[in-house]
Amino acid sequence: MPKTVIFDFDGTLVYSRPLAIQLFNDFADKYGYRKISDDEVEYLSTLSIPDRLKALKCPMYKLPMLLIDMKKKYKKDVATLGSVAGIREVLGDLKKNGATIGILSSNYKENIRSFLELNQIDAFDFVFTASNIFGKDKAILRLMKDKGISPSEMLYVGDELRDIEACNKIHVPCVAVTWGFEAQELLVSANPQYIIHEPVEICNIIKECST
Repeated sequence: MPKTVIFDFDGTLVYSRPLAIQLFNDFADKYGYRKISDDEVEYLSTLSIPDRLKALKCPMYKLPMLLIDMKKKYKKDVATLGSVAGIREVLGDLKKNGATIGILSSNYKENIRSFLELNQIDAFDFVFTASNIFGKDKAILRLMKDKGISPSEMLYVGDELRDIEACNKIHVPCVAVTWGFEAQELLVSANPQYIIHEPVEICNIIKECST
């Protein structure tokens, strides 16, 4: 039975896709890639991050510095973000039933803390951050070691292909959500243990695991 539920932040807890697109476009001139147009957002959501960057003519080697710039500017716009509909109730239900809940993200801890404070969300037991966007399996392992969690005691909730791939690599059950940036067909291709369309389904999964 999962005793700890770990949430990704952007796209999973907070609906940040419009802001992510805006920030990506803001730095297009600086890094020399193509901006995302409104009519291609859904298509791009069906692509992995490397293929998405290739389509936008953004070399992979530019990604680390681009992400640093985006996360710095993110802090100024975090007040415009709201939590995913229904997630507050789910967090409350998880806490009421004795679960430990945390956040694992590549975003800056201060950005996450600012969002939680602005939205008056105090349900999380910890926030764990990792800077390597493609090393999420290692980040999850570090979190598990730090918190003394075994794979069988944990449930990871995320919205990206890389979340699922990381969890499968280290045998951690993964819940893929369809309300983030990446399309359902892309998520399904990675074979997550669960795929959900509404936050309340997380509670249903926990209950199923308990029976």
